Amino acid sequence: MNLSVIIVTYRSAGYIARCLAAVEGAIKSLPAGTSGEVIVVDNNSPDDTVEVVKAAAPWAKVVARDVNGGFAEGCTAGAGVATGRHLVFVNPDAEVRPEAFAQLAECAERHPRAGIVGGRCVTEAGENDPRSWWGRPTLWSMLCFAAGLSTVFPGHRLFDPESPTTWTGERQVPIVTGALMLVSRRLWDEVGGFDTRIFMYGEDADLCLRARKAGYRPMVTDRAVFVHPGGMSSSSLRKMILLFTGKATVVRRHFPFGTRALGSFLLRFGVWLRATLSRRVASPDAGRQGRPTVKGGDWAGLWAVRAEWSGGWDARSS
Repeated sequence: MNLSVIIVTYRSAGYIARCLAAVEGAIKSLPAGTSGEVIVVDNNSPDDTVEVVKAAAPWAKVVARDVNGGFAEGCTAGAGVATGRHLVFVNPDAEVRPEAFAQLAECAERHPRAGIVGGRCVTEAGENDPRSWWGRPTLWSMLCFAAGLSTVFPGHRLFDPESPTTWTGERQVPIVTGALMLVSRRLWDEVGGFDTRIFMYGEDADLCLRARKAGYRPMVTDRAVFVHPGGMSSSSLRKMILLFTGKATVVRRHFPFGTRALGSFLLRFGVWLRATLSRRVASPDAGRQGRPTVKGGDWAGLWAVRAEWSGGWDARSS
């Protein structure tokens, strides 16, 4: 059995060496009979990311693209040259623990119908970070967002159903985070991999939901540990636009046909509500549920450009 580790970079010169050092350690910790290759796909970085990668990891394959087509497109380019039975996608700002790849592969081998396996995200202090997986968006979760319940009661099983719950061991989950995600080559080829129309944000949810429709059952294992510091404590309007474009995509693609318009309305209404209330009341800190702390002005800005994100990635790529 062999693994292909795929890392997509863009302006990653400041932290990619740490990521690659951790990846090298995890590759060396693979059990006998398991080999690993590392493929770094750079999306036309304007800095010296490619040079840093070549210096830090001369053993890695480097695919230097002349265009930035987004995360999903970069992953697809990496998968196109990969030879592994399993593809392992790692964010360039993530640092995997030495046992991570071995544990992902071991779980995937024992549960072939999982198709997708994720790990356990921890903070730099070693505490559990809830962003390892997410619940499936539903009409109820959109209603909770629209009514502000998911903000007032972050992490509540009833009123914030998309947030992950405390877990140990292995379990099936609706959506595995793309920060560390093993995808079997069989599943990748069967369902078509990441949708390259999705530039960034939403590609992991879209793939997991398509995999479930094809009969797979994605999982996470707490023995595959990684640190992913990016985006935990703060946000920006630009990032929110990308994030909500992804959310709108999932609603428009994966809700039952007769509920998509209502789901889209509830998503927009929830943004309007927060934009309106944020002028009067500070938003609670939902960081413990893996969400960035959003400034009130960003909600107002997001509402002002709703035409840019509310149609999802399909509308933006048409």
